[in-house]
Amino acid sequence: MDAPEANHSSRFMLKRSAAWDGIKLRHYQFSAGELPEHQQTEHLVTLPLAGGCNGEIRTASGFSTRGLTRGGVCVIPAGLPYSARLEGESEHLALYLEPSFLLRAAYEARVAGSVKVVERYAPSDPIISGVGLALLAELESEGLGGRLYAESLANVLAVHLLRHYTAAGGGARGFTGGLSGQRLRRVMAFIADNYESDVSLADLARVAGMSTFHFAREFKRTTGTPPHQYLIKFRVDRAKVFFTESEMPLVEISSRSGFSHQSHFTRLFRRLSGTTPQCYRLMSQL
Repeated sequence: MDAPEANHSSRFMLKRSAAWDGIKLRHYQFSAGELPEHQQTEHLVTLPLAGGCNGEIRTASGFSTRGLTRGGVCVIPAGLPYSARLEGESEHLALYLEPSFLLRAAYEARVAGSVKVVERYAPSDPIISGVGLALLAELESEGLGGRLYAESLANVLAVHLLRHYTAAGGGARGFTGGLSGQRLRRVMAFIADNYESDVSLADLARVAGMSTFHFAREFKRTTGTPPHQYLIKFRVDRAKVFFTESEMPLVEISSRSGFSHQSHFTRLFRRLSGTTPQCYRLMSQL
């Protein structure tokens, strides 16, 4: 559940927040009380954490819902005034999706029908809950998965909202193209040339000549790996080459392999290689 930006009451505390292209994440802790009517410029998705909460959300259109449970989600369209009453302490994730991002996703996914988001409460939505918790984990890890990972999750959320939380609920039409060998080679060459930079989903989709929605889907279908995981593996493999062919210090290898933090590099290297960077270096010198 969101809190009004101008309200500095002790009824809520912003624990942490993050923003990526088209989407923001905020983690709130609330105490009992009333949240006055307000509205957002973005589409809002709220997810209660822990055991959920007792209370009520009311919108200016007459929609209301009580007793938000963990795993449930509440969607409130951009510009729709709403208020809330909470009967006890609770924690919530608030996901904000920019309307322009959703419209772009609708165009790229060839969604049929209206793209007007409607207010709705779903007692269970594993897709939205999974995206929200994955973004929270990304925030807690200080960007371990990287920009490409967060943008891919935002893309999944946008298409899911289009399919299930719009006036028409139109699904994405079939895509008759695919990630051909030539397109795949162009993307892999781009990654090989730019792995040190903060590669975005839009960058890779542009190289492939596809929309971000279709690129993410077709890349995984072709390679068996999501784009962000392919990029991480490429960076780890590049680090292995540096260990074998150079005497560069660990911090320089981390940076030149495309990792923003040495701690991220160590964790991901160990996850994919089964050993630490230092141990790998020692073994490569035997």
